[in-house]
Amino acid sequence: MSVADIAPEESASRPAGAACSHAREMRASPKGHYSRLFAKPVAPISSNEESKLIELGNSMCYEVEREGTLTPRIGYTYFGQFLGHDLTHDTTPLAGPYAEPEKTSNFRTAAFDLDHVYGGGPTGSPYLYEGEEGGETFKVGATTPTGYRRDLPIGHGRVLIGDLQDTRNLDNLLLRQLHVLFLKFHNEAIRQLQTNPAMESVTHSLGAGTLFERARRLVCWHYQWIIRHDYLPRVLHNDVWHFQAHRSARKPGSGFSVPIEFSLAAFRFGHSMVRNAYRLNCRTKRVLIEELMALGQKAEPIADDYLVEWGTFFDGLPTSGPQASSAFIDTSVSCAMHGLSPGTIRLANKLESIDPSNLPVRTLVRGARAQLPSGQEAAEALVAQGRIKSKDRLTSSQLRSDTCNRSGSVLSKNGLEQNTPLFYYILKEAELKGEGLTLGPAGSHIVSEVVQSALEADPDGYLAVMGPKWELPEWRFPNGSLRQVNSLIGIVRLVGDEKLLPECEAHWRRFQFPPGLV
Repeated sequence: MSVADIAPEESASRPAGAACSHAREMRASPKGHYSRLFAKPVAPISSNEESKLIELGNSMCYEVEREGTLTPRIGYTYFGQFLGHDLTHDTTPLAGPYAEPEKTSNFRTAAFDLDHVYGGGPTGSPYLYEGEEGGETFKVGATTPTGYRRDLPIGHGRVLIGDLQDTRNLDNLLLRQLHVLFLKFHNEAIRQLQTNPAMESVTHSLGAGTLFERARRLVCWHYQWIIRHDYLPRVLHNDVWHFQAHRSARKPGSGFSVPIEFSLAAFRFGHSMVRNAYRLNCRTKRVLIEELMALGQKAEPIADDYLVEWGTFFDGLPTSGPQASSAFIDTSVSCAMHGLSPGTIRLANKLESIDPSNLPVRTLVRGARAQLPSGQEAAEALVAQGRIKSKDRLTSSQLRSDTCNRSGSVLSKNGLEQNTPLFYYILKEAELKGEGLTLGPAGSHIVSEVVQSALEADPDGYLAVMGPKWELPEWRFPNGSLRQVNSLIGIVRLVGDEKLLPECEAHWRRFQFPPGLV
């Protein structure tokens, strides 16, 4: 192995010519801290009352599973998880101690800059890269046995991802394959910046850095554009989405930090969108989420049989079966999330306690220990700011209602209907005000404000450099056409990952309209 295959601290401490056995992770350092959107709770839930939260979390499961039909497509569940991992990484153990947000380290930049994908770049994370200096591309792994280039690289018994410390994008096989899309997107940007004349319209704006730096900036700008135009409209309440035109934008470089109301509660709404099982392709028609989580974490190549047909997960792409949507955004979380494996729990912090294994319980308890405001306090603050209307607030009777499980009754039994944990309130609001299809008003405002602020405050982002009306450049697609990449399916098509397994493609073609039929 060459020195290019290990992190800099290993090469610095090893005599010249000495052998090494594996790539070493970077020593992660904080990239920022957290903040608050609202005041501390007036009546925080004490440690003596955590049994109430445990009972509430245990009740947040469907008695009879129901999966959404008009909810966002499955792919947006995992894209939300992907961008959440890009924006925030808090390693505080569940047991604490909990510092004030302003003193709590965030090991991700508070910007959508794909630092969880690029790691330390070619210098800090050379094990991720190959190619000429200044024009490095990502290594991409191959599936088995056919060797489709649709997996993360594996070396010396570990999956090579990011800084090797934050491995949360190995949470499940779906997220792992989504991560690969962005590796291939970067590689395509490297190629097209050198070969596609249509890229000249954006080349000057990308700055005078190396080809690698310009390609990374181009990929990040498209990713940011997609978050703003392809993701947010699908998860925000309509009233809040239409409010965007009236909000005051942050100034670039204004020192944004991620609020804990977002990181520890509101943006965890995606937990409720996870289905119990998924169809991947015509060979693998039903896989339980717990199996997908175990497979995502294995340090071995993905089997062909587990390749995702992106057309099942997003509209507008080929698929050999029906398209599928996420579970409803509500107070029920997949039963598999009520018993996480130790490996899953420790993806963010290798020293984390594995007890309790119930994800809703962990989220509720963490929120209480971090002193998040109650749902009522957050809603009152948003009313006072003119962000939502008084009628948008949930009443005690609404919070007590049992819509899809018995959690409302449990909330009431434990006297929490007027001091409701923010995480539960956000999900109940989505269940009732968003009909399970989108977030409700308060949750939408928290998510929108944080995501939009992160985009606006980034001095290197497309909003700061190109402005909100940026005209995306045209990319050359595999079929020779020139088109913009303005959605996740655009990335899939650009890198050629819409292709199906051979027998799945044959199945898809049999069900297409005959030639010439309109």
